[in-house]
Amino acid sequence: MFNFKSLKLTKRCDSESTNSFVGIRRNENGEVEFRLPHGFDDFPENDFEATKDLFFKMYRTFKKFERDNWRPNILDTCSAGKDQVQKEKDGYRFKNKEDTEVVLYSKIALIENLLDVYRDLALDQMERRIGADEKVDYSKIDRYLDRAIYLPKDVIYIDEMDLPRQTLRYESTTLIDLFCFIVTELQNELEQDIESRVQELAHRFSEQHLSHEESLFNEETFETTICTLKNVLDDIDKRTAYKDEDYWRLYDAIETFLYGELDMNNPHEDGTFWGISNFSSVWEDMCATWAFANYYSNNEFWYVETTFTNFHSENVIFYADTNIVFNGKRVANAKSAGYFPIYKKDYFDDPFFIQFRGKKRWMRPDLMTTYTPRKESYIPQIRLFDWKYMDENCFSRQNSKIHTDVTKQLCYEFALQIGNPNIKIYSRFFIPWFYDDYEQSNELVNYDRLHIRLKDNKLSVLKLNFSKIQQIYLTND
Repeated sequence: MFNFKSLKLTKRCDSESTNSFVGIRRNENGEVEFRLPHGFDDFPENDFEATKDLFFKMYRTFKKFERDNWRPNILDTCSAGKDQVQKEKDGYRFKNKEDTEVVLYSKIALIENLLDVYRDLALDQMERRIGADEKVDYSKIDRYLDRAIYLPKDVIYIDEMDLPRQTLRYESTTLIDLFCFIVTELQNELEQDIESRVQELAHRFSEQHLSHEESLFNEETFETTICTLKNVLDDIDKRTAYKDEDYWRLYDAIETFLYGELDMNNPHEDGTFWGISNFSSVWEDMCATWAFANYYSNNEFWYVETTFTNFHSENVIFYADTNIVFNGKRVANAKSAGYFPIYKKDYFDDPFFIQFRGKKRWMRPDLMTTYTPRKESYIPQIRLFDWKYMDENCFSRQNSKIHTDVTKQLCYEFALQIGNPNIKIYSRFFIPWFYDDYEQSNELVNYDRLHIRLKDNKLSVLKLNFSKIQQIYLTND
């Protein structure tokens, strides 16, 4: 297991690389580095707790992203986007909505192997086929004279023998105790529920082999704890005579965890990388979840003249180019251009297309909401949201990406305005940002810093509190 204290952090602001990989891998100097998302310029350096917390939250984020988007039952020649996920040895491959290939390296073997074994084995029913037994086999007593306690009058006392047995017991060997200790430490960091029996065995191991404050993920005790666990595992292996299949599954998982690292030099081995080649796909799902948590409503509305007139609700999502899992089910209830899954209100007639010579070219803005005060005569302040996985500085200078993004946003506004000429439309880009304070409110990028093209078209850029957005995303797991 790698030490978070020695894990090198790489931020976008001090990196020459322009690719959007987020995760852990080896750099050109052979160092294991943790490449952070855009907007993490102020993330603290050499902070064990902050780095550890971010790692485990990102681990949970990638696992949720994998679960939500891996749907093998719908793979076909007509599917597109994240529905076209392909599982390969080194990860999951799919095309995002910009038709860019994305690779999710979601597996860290040293963690995954341990949790897989935990899910597969019933620890309270494992057989102890060999071990110390309080019974005495008198036919073999001559082999235990060196262990005997000699009493007066030539009496000897032998308290236990190593004998084979096939009984199911609600106990564990030291190996199982060690296994449960590591699993408990991991599940604490992953904020997972821990079985009471596993906690008991983990506590027993800790009482017997560790001091009170020692922990796997404590900055001061990480190295000593790892060293102790390695010594215990080595002692178990030396003293265990009979090793069955269950023994080896536990032993291999523990050994991989204690001694393993991310093997970045062999791109064909499981766990080679951990992360994602294009984090924008994850960021979009995180933002969409945040938006649905804040703006989603199941209320029914009534209207008179246009689609957006005379509502009795505020902050309503009318359209979203997403198929996230929200409240336990997928939000997509329609399809754009025949096969792209989207969410839209039943009575909302999708206007996002450009028609030329009788053919429609469909567009898909990330999200559209309305803000309507409770006044029947008020014309609704429509809001178009666009999730951008970009650095703040990108919006202050001329570049082809910004030029394209602004043009697309204006096309969305134009398509909306055609059928509803009286509505007011506001467009905004949303980018990730790390704030030291978890409760910090989202901030707008200083208007004076924005490129003239954004200013001329009244486009604003909001820096979303990454930690808060991520917590909402994980809470909706």
